[in-house]
Order: sequence, then structure tokens, then C-alpha cells
Amino acid sequence: MAALQLEDGKSKISLSEAHFFSLLTQGNLYTLTPLTDAKGLTKLLVATLQRKIYCIEYSNGRPLMREVPFTYIPGCAEIVSIDAVNRSIIQEDFIVGITIIKKDDTTGQQSCFFNVYSDWDMTCDSALDVVSQNCLPLELKFVPYHLYHTKTYGKSGWETVWLLSGSDGCIHIYQSDDESHGYQEADTYCAFPEFEEVEGITLCIDVLYSTDNKRRVTATSGENGKVHMFLVNLESTPKIEASKVMEWDYPSPSVKIFNQTTNVAVPEILQAFVSKKEDTTSDQKMSPLIAVANSLESCFVYRDVFDNCQGCLLQDTDINDVVTCCIVCDIDQDGELEVLIGTYGQVILIYKNNEETGQWELYHSVTLPCPVLAMVHCDVMGDGSLQLIVMTTIGIHIFQPDPWELAALLLNRLEKLCDHTYVNGYTSQELTGK
Repeated sequence: MAALQLEDGKSKISLSEAHFFSLLTQGNLYTLTPLTDAKGLTKLLVATLQRKIYCIEYSNGRPLMREVPFTYIPGCAEIVSIDAVNRSIIQEDFIVGITIIKKDDTTGQQSCFFNVYSDWDMTCDSALDVVSQNCLPLELKFVPYHLYHTKTYGKSGWETVWLLSGSDGCIHIYQSDDESHGYQEADTYCAFPEFEEVEGITLCIDVLYSTDNKRRVTATSGENGKVHMFLVNLESTPKIEASKVMEWDYPSPSVKIFNQTTNVAVPEILQAFVSKKEDTTSDQKMSPLIAVANSLESCFVYRDVFDNCQGCLLQDTDINDVVTCCIVCDIDQDGELEVLIGTYGQVILIYKNNEETGQWELYHSVTLPCPVLAMVHCDVMGDGSLQLIVMTTIGIHIFQPDPWELAALLLNRLEKLCDHTYVNGYTSQELTGK
């Protein structure tokens, strides 16, 4: 049982390993994805190299892992990557994408496919079980790598599209076709002109839109060590405003774009306590931070990428074997994001920004029994808090915040909120009825 103690002097949150799910065969960097339904409950889809796909979810507080029988994945196939999204916030409208490599035992030749699963049936108890039986296979002329979903503006407004990097050095875009009721590859230049400038095989893609959807920042990291970053103007047709290329000697497996502070909507019941401020996040000039993970060299966090491009080295990221993954999340629930680096050396490194120095400092580390392949941060347990999900070579580890410490932190913040003596012309006593 691993434990992770996090403390910043103001609050303390402990993470303990709540559950572990063993896998018969391992996955890879691309075979773990969360899927949130219309009720806000999150499932985990876990794929293994031997064509098995499992769903991890919690029912009535109890953990459950079951195999999902996705069709059109032959026994001789290997799963490369998986991604999933719910296109609706009011109903189940799941789309699951799975890329596979199929080998012919007689000829030795291999063929690659991108399988898209989608459907919606209100009469079924599990929308995922229905989706898994409705497959549109698309044959590929390249070996697939990272599968990623994002949005783009099309003929019918904003829509979800798939981005898929390949061995041909290109990033391919797939979008739904209303006429054929299927998916087809779209012209890259029209929707994402920045991908025309990416060189080499892309290992990771990340996209961040401004709150007003007028700009986006796109970043890719590659097998050749190159990291491409773009600022794209979307006010008419997509146009590259600025770009930056960095190059290392070794592959870069992950890149993440993020803003320093979290942006959580204020619940309606508490809005009266919050002073109304002008929305300054319309991002006339987007300048988020970008975390870049390098497999054998030091990892960095960059700010002002398209201006001064100041980089901060992340300590000890080059001494724990190969870096495999990177995520950005608020692991200690303080409202600011931390950078987590996963390594093949069985260590997760956690970095926190020091506001006084502007540096990213090693905040904590945790050792696991096996190499780390992938991580996500989501509420899979359905208790309202977020858990750290870690995929290793032997299984899935779920780290849960201590509920008592989390409750104490929440009560402390509510007390501070209610201590405001004058908000929007009313005292806190008048607002609470006391």
C-alpha cells in the first residue's frame, strides 16, 4: 500500500492507494483514457497490447473491472491507442476510438486500422456496451501513434474531431460525415494549418482553446526530439500568428499546455458571496505554460513561449530512467496546478510552482512497484473528489485523497467565504439569513 503525503504549510492532503486492478498483459503510453457520462460519473477504459479492453467503474461505492467486448478487433491484432469522449452533456453519446495493428500469420504482412465506435440507445442499461458493438473500421496506410480528440469549427458549428499521428510523419484529422453517417479523413490545412509545419513522427498532441474560442495554442512533441508550439488565430479562418520549435537529442514523449490556476465554476448557491469581476480570460493574447517531457534529458516548463520563452528545468527528471508521461493537475487541491512526471524508473515526480522565485520545485515523489506508463486525474470513484490514476506495467493504481482531510479543507474554505463582511451590498449575515 503506497501513500503520498502532500503539505504546503496551509493545508494537508494525503493520497493513499485505495484500489489496485491487475492486468494480465501490459498496455502502453496511449492505452488509458477516462470517459465521463451525462451524470458526471467517470469510467476508465484500459486497453492491453493483447486486444483486451477493460472498463473500470464504481457502482454503489464498490469498484468493478469488466471486459468490454469491442468488435472488429481480431485475435492477431495489437492495440496501439485508445481515446473516448461523450459528445453530449445531457445524454450518453459516447464515441470511442481504437487504433490497432493486425498481423497476417501466413504472409507476415501487417495492416493498420482506426476503429470508431459510436451509437446511442436510451433503452439499453449500458451505453458503452451498445457502442462497443457498432464499429466503423478505417484502414490506415501508416502505423498509428497518439490518438487525441479536440474540437474545431465546421459547417454545423463546433464539432468533435479525432487527431491521429502516424509513422508517415503526418497528423491526420477525422471528422463525422452526416451524409454517409460515418467518419472520413478531412483536409488538415483547412482546420489545423499548424500541422503542415510539424516535422517527424509525433508522439504527443495537445490543444488548448481560449475561453472565447478565438485562439488556440497547439503543441506537439516528436520522436526526433522536436517540440512544435503554435498560436493560431480562429476569428475567420485558422491562421498561425506565432510559432516556436525546440529540439532535443532524444524523443519527447509528452507535452502539456496549461494555465497556472484552475478554472472551476462557482456553484449557484455560492455566487452571491463572490464579487463580480470582469472576465479577463478572453485571452486577447494567449500565453499559457507548456510542460515538455523528454525521455532521457531534463524536462522543462516554459512560459511566454511566443515572446521571451523562459524555461524552468524540472529537477531530477533525468536520473529516474526514461520519462514516459506527464500530466498537469491540482493534486493538492490548492487551486493551482502541479506538474507530474511519470518514469520507467518506477517514480512519479511532482513539481509545484514557487510564486516568489517563479521556479518549479520538486514538491514530492512517490515510488511504485513497477514502471509508470500513463496517468490521468479524474473522479472515477464518484465521491466528488479527484483521484490520481496510474497505469503501470502490471495494472491500475487508484490514489484517493483522505476524505477527512479533504472535508476539513472544504469546511475551512467555506468558513473563510462566509467571513466576508460585505459582498455586493449585503452582509454575510443577511445573505445567509443569520
